[in-house]
Amino acid sequence: MSNENLEKQLRELRKANTQELPPLLRTRQDSIYASLATIVQDSGVKKKKRKIYPKIAAVAAAILLSVMLTAIYPPALANALKQLPWVGGIFERADDLGLQAAQSLGLISRPNSSDTHEGITLSAEEAVFDGNRLAFSVKREGEGLGDKLTGVTVGPDGKLFQEKGTISSAKVLIDGVPLEEFAAGHWEAVPYLSWIGGEEDNTAIFELVDSSNLGISTKPFPDQFVLTLIIGLEGIDEPFILQIPARRVTENIIDTPGIRVQADGWSLTLQKLEYSPLTTRLSLTLEQEADGNRRAFELTDFEVMDEQGQVLESTHQSGFLSSDRSRNVDLLTEPFGKHPNMLTIRAYYNELKDPGKKHGLFKTDSSGNPVKHYINGLEINVPVQ
Repeated sequence: MSNENLEKQLRELRKANTQELPPLLRTRQDSIYASLATIVQDSGVKKKKRKIYPKIAAVAAAILLSVMLTAIYPPALANALKQLPWVGGIFERADDLGLQAAQSLGLISRPNSSDTHEGITLSAEEAVFDGNRLAFSVKREGEGLGDKLTGVTVGPDGKLFQEKGTISSAKVLIDGVPLEEFAAGHWEAVPYLSWIGGEEDNTAIFELVDSSNLGISTKPFPDQFVLTLIIGLEGIDEPFILQIPARRVTENIIDTPGIRVQADGWSLTLQKLEYSPLTTRLSLTLEQEADGNRRAFELTDFEVMDEQGQVLESTHQSGFLSSDRSRNVDLLTEPFGKHPNMLTIRAYYNELKDPGKKHGLFKTDSSGNPVKHYINGLEINVPVQ
């Protein structure tokens, strides 16, 4: 629905429903305005300590408008209100520090690409590429669709199913070339495409990571290319095709320390450390002696933290077995919140809930977190430029 049509509908509904605001909502309105006043005063006192976003007042006002009008107007208006755009972009509201940083630094491009089939439109909203990962957002518009663009729904019978209009498949081409062409004949090294739901139900955030850090002769992405995204939606016959220009927008810092530590039949080497405002990327090699614990080798993972003990959240990890007990690891984490002087990489392995199985759920502690067994001595401290 266009903004013009939405405003017209609001005017018509307002004319048909001229009533006094109920006392309960009047009280709620006064309470919200009082909160806004507190926020403004607080921002003047604490602006040196934290960044105050001027859009807070607009968001609160939009929430107030939605609560007030939904209560006193008919369901038709409630449906219209759902189509009002949120304040801020999809990246800005994502649970991803790198994408938030890209928004703040003005690194995001607007692809201006859309496709429509059977009354449904998909559009590419934002994109950013730092040489390590390409992230882009997609928005869906249309009538008679399921609540979400991504994921599955649990039916009354307890079975999972996909509602009409949810993403059922996605593949990409880089300058018209399929991703397999970048893997040098190794199926496990095909660049990884993933997607998650955005903060709004009708949005999704995609991420594409190349495999150039796996220690084999894979082909890195070029600094500039056009990504063709082909998306299938459940219940829609024709695929949606979007064209997303990508251009590297950061000057990354790269270090190749080659630091190696050994302990109790294990060795860990940090081959490369690369970071940008969007991503921290590490190339690691894990080795284990032939008579070591094979299960521990298969379940080994890595943790990266700064000198303040802040663990950087992992966003992507892939591996390549160069031999039976040697694995090259490509690890991507969120960017630094504050530039550290030192990073610490620690190796650990998880314990399976059922130790008799090769795969399954991890054993968890009293807080519900997977139990970690840190490997003594497999810890690398690396200075950050």
